[in-house]
Amino acid sequence: MDDNQQYGTQPYGSPQTVYSPQPQAAPTMPATPGALPPNTVYPQPVPGGDPDDDVPRKLSASAVAGLVLGIIGIIFSFIPIINNVAFILGIIGLVFGIIGLVATKRGGKRRGRGLAIAAVILTVLAMVITLVMQQATGKALDDALGTSSTTSQSASSGAKKDSGDSSSSAAASGAQDTEGDLGKLHVKIVSAAKSGADYNGQPTVLVTYEWTNNTDKNQVFSVATSAKAFQNGKELDMAIYTEAPAGYDSNASLQEIQPGATQQVSVGYVLQDDSPVDVEVSGTLDFSGAKVSHTYQLQ
Repeated sequence: MDDNQQYGTQPYGSPQTVYSPQPQAAPTMPATPGALPPNTVYPQPVPGGDPDDDVPRKLSASAVAGLVLGIIGIIFSFIPIINNVAFILGIIGLVFGIIGLVATKRGGKRRGRGLAIAAVILTVLAMVITLVMQQATGKALDDALGTSSTTSQSASSGAKKDSGDSSSSAAASGAQDTEGDLGKLHVKIVSAAKSGADYNGQPTVLVTYEWTNNTDKNQVFSVATSAKAFQNGKELDMAIYTEAPAGYDSNASLQEIQPGATQQVSVGYVLQDDSPVDVEVSGTLDFSGAKVSHTYQLQ
């Protein structure tokens, strides 16, 4: 063999060619079983991800509070009077229950949706039971009072029929004929008679009252009482005299009298015609509905 061929050289004078070793390809299979091949790209965390996704969610305090209030409201709703508190607790518990539902919705940050649903149901039931119980209690009271009133009225009617006392009927309606008590005042209608003309020449009726001050303070007739006269159902105007009739004192109704004192007062009213005159007196500060009245036929 030629030396040149043996050593892989070119003959002298020919162009020299330099041979370089070829790069070997990287192995495509891992050298050891189970190992990832080199240059493997690992998955990276998504930017903006929530690191707390795997943290256990806390129980909703609103759902628990609503459930507790609902249970208390159910208990109190069956007790009369106290169930007013149950209704208020039901309203507050319902608000907490709704807040709990919102907080425990899918994707929410709180758990306990079942408790929130139970809270809403119990609070609504507490309010409904409260209203039903109050209505039943009120009806029972009305029935009891109605029965008592009917019994009392029947007994009163029987007594009236047996006695035949017509004045009892007037007393029951608050009216007292001619004389009676108006609170701490005692009033009597003494008389009512035609009198002289007023300043316009209109006919008048002069009504005389007698009253006793049984209070512990000085009183004035025109302030302590309300004295009125009516004809044909219409109130008569008070008369103003240019010439005072006999026995008439215009200042008497404005004078104070001491406790225990008695006074006579005359008041004139302008007549409409010759029809009967109804005189009524009531106490200004007496709200019992009591009054003293009498009807006079004019002559």
